[in-house]
Amino acid sequence: LAVAGCLANDANRADFRIGSPWKPNRDPLDGGSTIRRLGITEGLVGVDYDASPAPELATDWERRGDREWEFTLREDVTFHDGEAFDATTAVDSLTRTVDAPAFEDVPIDAVEAVDETTVTVTTETPFAPLPAHLSRNEAVILSPRAVDDDGSVTETISTGPFAVESFNPNTEILTARNDDYYGQVPALESVRYEVVDDDQTRRMKLENGELEMARILPHETVDALESTGGIDVYTPPIPRIRFLAFDTDSEPFDDRRVRQAVSLAIDRKTITESLLDGLVEPAVGPFSPSITEWANPDLESNPYDPDRARTLLDDAGWTGTAGETRTRDGVELSVEFLTFDARSLPLIAEVMQDHLAAVGISVDVQTLEYSAMIDRVTQRSFDAYFTSWGTLWYPDPDRLAELYHSTASSIPHGYGNDRVDTLLEDARELDERGARRERYREVQSIVVEDAPIVVVTNDTNVIATGDDVRGYEPHPTELHYGLEAISMDSE
Repeated sequence: LAVAGCLANDANRADFRIGSPWKPNRDPLDGGSTIRRLGITEGLVGVDYDASPAPELATDWERRGDREWEFTLREDVTFHDGEAFDATTAVDSLTRTVDAPAFEDVPIDAVEAVDETTVTVTTETPFAPLPAHLSRNEAVILSPRAVDDDGSVTETISTGPFAVESFNPNTEILTARNDDYYGQVPALESVRYEVVDDDQTRRMKLENGELEMARILPHETVDALESTGGIDVYTPPIPRIRFLAFDTDSEPFDDRRVRQAVSLAIDRKTITESLLDGLVEPAVGPFSPSITEWANPDLESNPYDPDRARTLLDDAGWTGTAGETRTRDGVELSVEFLTFDARSLPLIAEVMQDHLAAVGISVDVQTLEYSAMIDRVTQRSFDAYFTSWGTLWYPDPDRLAELYHSTASSIPHGYGNDRVDTLLEDARELDERGARRERYREVQSIVVEDAPIVVVTNDTNVIATGDDVRGYEPHPTELHYGLEAISMDSE
């Protein structure tokens, strides 16, 4: 490995130590965000600080005709194991990605090497957001030696500014500087990423000098952290939403009026100001106008109207007296909301429970392990679930298809709207940005009315570092930590 040298047995001697709740995986196809954020893996396309597709292992790309794209690759790049990066290795790695379930809705027909520095990607249909999809964590480029004959990843070997020194998926990753990196060689020689599930433990480790960076801290800790000496706090808004997703195929949420009533009964402003310390914006649409031009600026962020909610429930046949759970044909309007313990979701769910009780909807909040919640949701054994989701996980509004398209959605809400499908499909084919923006904004207007999901808030990351950390800049889509730009005062 072209790295600065083996780390000492004592992992605490790493130059830079990060604590986060997320458990990493070796294989980019199975949750590759952490290894990308640590600067281990890279794709042909990256994402810049304007949340737009940007060169990474490809220096440029061009759309040739409706269905063919040509990517020009960087020269003189090597993998961490010394293997040369070229068009052949890029095609081999991308073919594995294209064949994976994660990319089944990306209409790639062929990936081919034209020469050592040129790759063409042909799509089955015209597909404008292709570069954005190739910036996804699943599409990073791995060394041929990283993948066994059976297709499994045994080592995470890519081209980034840091290389894996040791990897324990349940507890930590140790990385070392890649001195042969083609770009900005890091000042840090070594980084340790530690899985620290408990919020308070991450905070204590930072305050005790056991971490240089603590991530995903609770919003309510910001004031205390800012008043603590030796700590810098960052609260960047991120393109992430908290939302309720309904089973629109089953009572009571098969009725749009009931879903609209839920949305109108939730006081988003109270939630963001009282529970999230005013650090987060209330939201009703999937994109925040403060982050991206793809947002529909005409959507009201807090459409709180409990009286209108009661009227809609009356119209839907759910009746009752004030302070009691509504009924219809002798059945109570009683539902279950599933959630999991992250990003203040259970706390917000309990407040929503009170808001909905005020209009006659009884809610039982069940906080599960994330995997258990997903099992229930996948089996369609739910009324609604409350979750968090990155809306610019790749830098293109095509992400809305995963929220709302009748067949391409990854949210099992059962929703379908022919007009929404047509708009999403048309926007995929168009090059002209204004025409695409117009279609995506109409989609946002329609789904706010149809309410297959109810967006409650945008989100803000809370990150704290030691005040001797220099050069850290939060990335707008959380793609990477920018470790190659970080240095320590002692250096």
